Amino acid sequence: MGSLFFTSVELGLLYAIVVLGVFLTFRILNFPDLTVDSSFVLGAAVTTILIRNGMPGILSIFVGFMAGFLGGSLTAILHTRLGIGKILSGILSMSILYTINLRLMNGPNVSLLNQPRIIEIFKIPTNHFYLTLFLIIVVLTIKFFIDWFLQTEFGLWLRATGNNEITSQSFSINTKLTKFVGIGISNGLVGLAGGLITQYQGFSDINMGVGTVILSLAALMLGEALTSKNKIPILTFVIVVGSILYQLIVNIALQLGLAGSDLKLITALIVIISLLIGGKNKYQFYEKKLFNN
Repeated sequence: MGSLFFTSVELGLLYAIVVLGVFLTFRILNFPDLTVDSSFVLGAAVTTILIRNGMPGILSIFVGFMAGFLGGSLTAILHTRLGIGKILSGILSMSILYTINLRLMNGPNVSLLNQPRIIEIFKIPTNHFYLTLFLIIVVLTIKFFIDWFLQTEFGLWLRATGNNEITSQSFSINTKLTKFVGIGISNGLVGLAGGLITQYQGFSDINMGVGTVILSLAALMLGEALTSKNKIPILTFVIVVGSILYQLIVNIALQLGLAGSDLKLITALIVIISLLIGGKNKYQFYEKKLFNN
């Protein structure tokens, strides 16, 4: 049972980075970004290739961040420069990146077997403790960065763009720039998470990102259901807690005998329960984001 708990915490912390990235686009920027599924794999693929070519694991994840940023930038350019809708631009980027990921990996998957990984440094000798501590430090660093960033002048422009783009433009805010940076940082965090997760599991796979955006939204809604506050530091904290709770619920369900194919059902139930806890207003908030873009 202890191993199940620590594994859930580790996976929850790893995916919390993805959820924090989705939080920036979906919650702050009012941009339902579907690029996540492919930028996640892009970060994993780039990290895997670099490690296999001798780059230290800790450095490769930063390159994974930049790869994810470029993937998000593609979506931003399609939307802001070519005038393509938010959801469609994400779908197009996702399709383009799928092919790029296959090319990068030169196949459907790449193994990191017997390759030096930053995760292994913390994982092997201590069996959970140091790895969990390392992931807590990484996640808290990203959380505090987001808290600080959203309080800066540019962060306030980002929040204003998501709240009311037309009004923001009337105050001379370059909403194209805020979207570009916001979507880029969001997918950069997703790519960084992909790089860490591929080191955690020991391989990257073309399908490892399938359902990532749904998983992230489920964890995001679960976290937000824990509080009625709208302050950024509180929201980023409960989002991390929501990610851990999501993984714990899923792992307990699997331990009780549910098949892996039932995970979509579990995710749907978590979303329904989160929406019921969050109340009608929160439901209407998410409904507007999904269908009015």
